[in-house]
Amino acid sequence: MAADATEGRASPGKLAVLYDGACEMCRANLQGIRNFDASGKIEPMDLHDPESMARFPQIETHELLEELHAVDDHGTVYRGARAINEILRLQPGLRGWLAYVWYVPGYAWLANYQYRRIARSRYQRDAKGRLKSEAPPAVE
Repeated sequence: MAADATEGRASPGKLAVLYDGACEMCRANLQGIRNFDASGKIEPMDLHDPESMARFPQIETHELLEELHAVDDHGTVYRGARAINEILRLQPGLRGWLAYVWYVPGYAWLANYQYRRIARSRYQRDAKGRLKSEAPPAVE
C-alpha cells in the first residue's frame, strides 16, 4: 500500500499546528491563532486525535506533549516558540513582519525560555494562561 502523500508533513501550502487538545490554555491559544490567522494556511490538529498521530509518525508522543509543534508541507518540524514564529511568518502584511523579531540578538533565547517556563505548567493554567491556584484580583 502506498504511503499517503501528506504523511509526515502538512497539506500543500499549509502549516500543520499540532496542539494539546487536553490542555485548556492550549485550546484557548489555538483559538487565538485561528482568530489571528489571516493567511488561511494554518492546519490545526489535536495531537490526541489518532489521525494526527498517524499522519506525523516521525514525532514522538512525549515530544508533542512537551511543546507545540508545527510541520510545514516539506516535513520541516518547528517546536515551541519557533513554531509560533513560523505561524507569524506565514501571515500577510505587518503580522508577517513580526516574525523577523526572532532574529534580534537574544530574542530567540528569551522566547524559548519563556515558552518552556509556561509550557511546563500548562495543565495548571486556565484559558488565559493564569495559574489556577492564583486567586483572581479583587474588584473594588
